[in-house]
This record gives sequence, structure tokens and C-alpha cells, in this order.
Amino acid sequence: MNPARPARPAPADGRRGPGRGYYYQLLAGAGWTSLPLLPLLRRPTLVLAGHDDPLIPLVNGHILHRLIAGSELVVYRGGHLDLIAEPDRLAPVIERFLRAGAHAGRKAIR
Repeated sequence: MNPARPARPAPADGRRGPGRGYYYQLLAGAGWTSLPLLPLLRRPTLVLAGHDDPLIPLVNGHILHRLIAGSELVVYRGGHLDLIAEPDRLAPVIERFLRAGAHAGRKAIR
């Protein structure tokens, strides 16, 4: 083992390196943006943003909220995987949002 070269952990599926799909994701993330289209959204939108997310910075949640008219921004303590890791904490926020939209929808139909 060469001490100048850091060891790389083996992927769980045994493959040697990332597949083509991974590179396509990187390419898409580097060259495409939905920002110009966000002001066209006309549906109730809940934006969840973790205050300590290493993958999606909190500023992105603020940008989405600012560009989507009538959106609701909820900043929660945590990071990228908290919705999965701690669903009991964030599920009530989503349920409240969905219930509010359902009640608003019923009123609009009458």
C-alpha cells in the first residue's frame, strides 16, 4: 500500500467505479437549471430545507421560495437525509401542508 495514495473503499455492489449514469447526473447538474421556469408554477408548493445540508445549501431553499409565488418555506434543523432518517419530525409538516391544500381545494370547488 502506498501511503501517498489514500485508500478508496470498495462500493457495496462490487463495481470498480461509477457507472455512466453517475456521470450523466453530474453533467445534468452542471448544465441545466429550472430557475427561469419556477415563477410559472401555480400550485401550492412546500419547500423543505435543512439548515445544515452539505448537498443542497440552505440558500437554494430561499431561492426556490422567492421564485415560486405563494410557496411555503420550512427550514428544519438537520441535513439532507432527515426526511428519511427522522420522518416523525418532518412528516407532520408535510401532512399539515397537504391537509391545508385539500381544504383549500374543496372550498374552490363549491
